[in-house]
Amino acid sequence: MFSEQLKSDLKNPWLRIILAAVGITVAVNIIFITYAFISPPNLVVQDYYERGKSYFHDAKLRDDAASSAWRLQLMLPDKITTNTPVTCRLYVMDHAGTPVSSGHVILTAYRPSDASHDFDIELSLTDTGTFTAPVSFPMPGHWDLIARIDADEQRFDTAQRIFVEKQ
Repeated sequence: MFSEQLKSDLKNPWLRIILAAVGITVAVNIIFITYAFISPPNLVVQDYYERGKSYFHDAKLRDDAASSAWRLQLMLPDKITTNTPVTCRLYVMDHAGTPVSSGHVILTAYRPSDASHDFDIELSLTDTGTFTAPVSFPMPGHWDLIARIDADEQRFDTAQRIFVEKQ
């Protein structure tokens, strides 16, 4: 008797639509959860949580270091398109305001949405306090740039977010 009632109920088109909607919702959620585990989002730094926790605890260290910090300014053109080389300039002054005449500069370009396109490029000293290099971005979208200079047994860096347009 229960079996006959179930067969009768399953012939109702409204019940079939409701069961199909529930089944599709569950299937889509399973697909999204599986995809999230298979390909987790790429982050600029691997230890983002630990750095975030210690951010406010390190405020005193940052304030103490600010007085001896160098001034770095990263300059790029306003409009950047994919696969078109642009000149990247880093202007560097020491804590006294004097342009730096030596150092090793690396520019790291991170693509927040896809770490497979990240790259490093070395900037060379072209003038006192100025480091330059041609840079070409392979993908459109947002890029995070970090320029780091190692000089006089010190390390300083600056960061900037840019947008690269599709060619």
